[in-house]
Parts: sequence; C-alpha cells; structure tokens
Amino acid sequence: MPDPALIVRYAITAATGLLGLAVVFSMFGRRKGATISLAAFFCLSILFFGIRAYLKDFFPFTDKVESFMTLSVLIALCGMIYRNKVSNKEFTTLLLLSFAAAVTTFAFNDQIRFPTAYLRTIWYPAHVPFSFAAYAFWFLAGINALFAIRTIKTSAGGVPDRPLITRLNRNGFIFFTLAMLFGGIWGYLAWGSYFMWDPKILWSVILWLYYGNLLHIDNLPRFRKWKIPLYIVGMGIIMITFVGTGFFSRSIHKF
Repeated sequence: MPDPALIVRYAITAATGLLGLAVVFSMFGRRKGATISLAAFFCLSILFFGIRAYLKDFFPFTDKVESFMTLSVLIALCGMIYRNKVSNKEFTTLLLLSFAAAVTTFAFNDQIRFPTAYLRTIWYPAHVPFSFAAYAFWFLAGINALFAIRTIKTSAGGVPDRPLITRLNRNGFIFFTLAMLFGGIWGYLAWGSYFMWDPKILWSVILWLYYGNLLHIDNLPRFRKWKIPLYIVGMGIIMITFVGTGFFSRSIHKF
C-alpha cells in the first residue's frame, strides 16, 4: 500500500502546479484551460485534505501547511464564484494570491502532528474555514479596489462605482462574525474565557471593526472618497492578523 504521507506530498505538489498552470492560462485569456486546471486543483486539494484528516483522525486545519492550503483553496474558490463579475486581470491577480499561499506551504517542514486536546472540539474546525472564507472575500474586495484606482479621477465625486466591493465586504463580514462567534465558544471550552488579551484576538477584533465600519462608508459623504484606499489597506490588516500574529507574536494562536 502506498505511503499516505507520500500521497499527501504528491497531491499538494501537483495541486500547486495545476494552480500555477491556471494562473498562466488566465494571464493569456484561456478561460477553458484555467477552468479545467482549477477543477483539477480542487480535486487534488480534496484528496490532500481527506488523507490529512484520515492520518490525524481530525479536521485538517491544525498546522501551517493545512492553514495556507485552506486559504489558497478558498481564495481560488471565491475567484471562481465571482469570475463573471470581475475583470480577467482581477481574477488573475486573485489566482496569483492563491498560488502564493499554496507555494508558501513548501517553506515549512511538513510533518503530521496530532492536534492537542484543546483543539479537539467541533468549534475549532468551524472557526478556521469561516475565518479564511472571510479573508478570501475581503482579498477580492481589495483587488477590486486596487484596479479601481485608475478610475478615481474620472469618477463622480472621486469615488468609482464599484457596488461589488460592498457586497464582497458584506459576505466577508458575515463569515468573519460567525468565525469570531465559533472562536469565542472554542476559547471558552479550551481556556475558560470567551475573550483574552491575545495579539491574534485583538487584531481579529480590529479587523472585524474595520470592515464593519467600511460597510457604512457609502452613507458618509465626507469619507466616501477614502473607500477605495481603505479597502486596499484592509488587505494589509488581513496579513497582519493572519501572518503577523500567527508567526511573529506570542499569541496562543501561534503555529
């Protein structure tokens, strides 16, 4: 019988290669080729997560490799969902971001580690995917805003008409609110508290408040001109919340 760990490594390598191929197809406007490559990427990703779950006997969202792969898959999936509502350049940029997340997994020493006792609750695997789904929506909103910069000077009131940005933010905000709710319950079961003064938790609250306020910016005439720049800045706050606190702080969420 083939070594499951070896299958996992081959699966993630092949999946990343297919995602890179999808990026190339998309760059040259080959929509069908990109679609087929992404479909194969999703299939191999399911194989990757399935075997990891089998080896761990738990949901595969508990280490660096699984986290970045989850983020990569959800970003690519978000791109597929909104593919007909964004330009090809925006779609390709989002795929590049997804590809970067997948490539990052090769920077880590991939060993199957069994989750600790405080992770073994349904609230943890509910918390993680919902968080990353929110990141995916917000990244696409940021990319949409990035490509809107060039139209600021020619737009009425200096604000490009980009209703998709607000819809993406709303979806991301719903997912992140649920993620925080699930995370709070998990925290209570694991540490006996719904909230702690932890870098990851604090930045998550900042991120939640940031995008929550952006939902109302269209109703504030004095601040509407900052809408596009603020959504671009939001991508940086996401990176601080995910990478900064997860790798460079003394957070209980540190990998």
